[in-house]
Amino acid sequence: MRLSIHNMQIRHCTKLVSPILTILFASGCISMGMKMGKTMMDTMMPGFTDRVQQINTDQVIDQMIVEAISDLSSKDLDITSIAVWQIKSRIAGIDVEMIRQQIITQLVNSNRHKVVSRQRLEELLSEHRLSLSGTIDESSATEIGQLIGVEGFIDGYASIENERFILSLNLVETKSGVILWANTIERHLD
Repeated sequence: MRLSIHNMQIRHCTKLVSPILTILFASGCISMGMKMGKTMMDTMMPGFTDRVQQINTDQVIDQMIVEAISDLSSKDLDITSIAVWQIKSRIAGIDVEMIRQQIITQLVNSNRHKVVSRQRLEELLSEHRLSLSGTIDESSATEIGQLIGVEGFIDGYASIENERFILSLNLVETKSGVILWANTIERHLD
């Protein structure tokens, strides 16, 4: 009798433990499979994981730019013509020209601002022996703005710190050199 009760307890325990072990085993296999899948993809297509990460990062940056320009467009500012000056970064791998172009695209799509093209901006600055390489200060903003006929400049900074992408943008009024709008947006990079 004791033996049959003991056997029943073992069977009952097995019924409970077996599904738990199956779940643990399956989740370990899934995790291992994901790691193996990543390794296989990188073996078959070198750089695959890096490209996926870059696509995700680009999407995050695009969303941040849309948010920033939407915020700018919602402000009641007397600035209609804008030039996107320079986006700086000390971090290798950040495509500041792509960010600059996305800002221009979003400004144009907002239908609130006239945007001076990069080519036209460089032509005008070249005629006056100035360059896009410097930071805008109060005196240069006024001088350059009057020369090329824009009311404001957007400049900014892009960085990655602690797995977070940071985009900081400013709108500088050309007649006064005053910063009329500033926005810093941060997003976690997955």
